[in-house]
Amino acid sequence: MWLHPHKNRPFNATSHARNEAMKEHDHATLGAAITAIVRETGHKILIGHEDITEIPIGREWLLDVLPADVKPSVVWRGTPWLTDEALSIYTRSAGLFGHEMHSPIMCIGQGIPALVGRWAEQSSKGLMWRDLGLDDWLFDMDDPADVKRLVPAALALAQDPVAAKAKAAKARALVATFHRDTMAILARQPA
Repeated sequence: MWLHPHKNRPFNATSHARNEAMKEHDHATLGAAITAIVRETGHKILIGHEDITEIPIGREWLLDVLPADVKPSVVWRGTPWLTDEALSIYTRSAGLFGHEMHSPIMCIGQGIPALVGRWAEQSSKGLMWRDLGLDDWLFDMDDPADVKRLVPAALALAQDPVAAKAKAAKARALVATFHRDTMAILARQPA
């Protein structure tokens, strides 16, 4: 992506136009989930990022458009962070929801609930949520019915963290089983 200074890629006018056209659609549901959680549970929310290009997006497309009564309960991470710092915060949270994949993977790896929104322009890696029995925590943001499911699912995660963490733990156990089985197959292969 041209916004990432270390990737040294040229500006892509077509992708930029698509991003601009979809920014409200892609982020309004996250903002609605933040608002619902703050208003109905009193939880604090952290707006984080997976890479430095998302720092201004979190501020402009999420924080700046939240209702005034919600903003005092929301913290925006405005500086880069390393994976270990992000993970240490995730493990102390009720859960995570967003459009990226690496943070949810880290969360499930620690038994932390994670909801994933995906759209057509992203890779297929989010579909692994189905393989882990987390179908109802996977949202096709191009499907209006799925978009409508995200806010209630995020709110349910915040309102019943015990059930959400049990579901995440079950998915984590399934990952461990897949890993063990895969390694057993590899161990049987000739050197």
